[in-house]
Amino acid sequence: MANLVCWRCGAGLDDIPQPFARLAQCKACSADLHVCRLCQFYNPRLHDKCDNDQAEPAREVDVANFCDYFRPRPGAYTVTDNTRADDAMNQFKALFADSDPPANPTQESAPTDKPSDPPSDKERFDALFKKD
Repeated sequence: MANLVCWRCGAGLDDIPQPFARLAQCKACSADLHVCRLCQFYNPRLHDKCDNDQAEPAREVDVANFCDYFRPRPGAYTVTDNTRADDAMNQFKALFADSDPPANPTQESAPTDKPSDPPSDKERFDALFKKD
């Protein structure tokens, strides 16, 4: 097989003997290689994730299995851009962090003789999605 790459990290698999042993692993990320995600019959749109009618459905598609119909496929690795999801998660974690709450520009100034109340959790949450 030419141009086989790891389904998890995209590292080349030319130096791993084929056919892949059941417990073969990627040298770069230690991902199992005899898995549905690296098979030509893998189809995430199907309920059991397999296009082969004779194969038994696997419980987990990214863990080594005993499937006799396994055929590695080139191009199993797909690059995903998670920057927006990562940014949103970081903002969400910051929302409930133990740090000082961010200033709320919509809140009116309180009189000097009374300390101002900190913004509520809802106000802090709304401030995350406010367009500046």
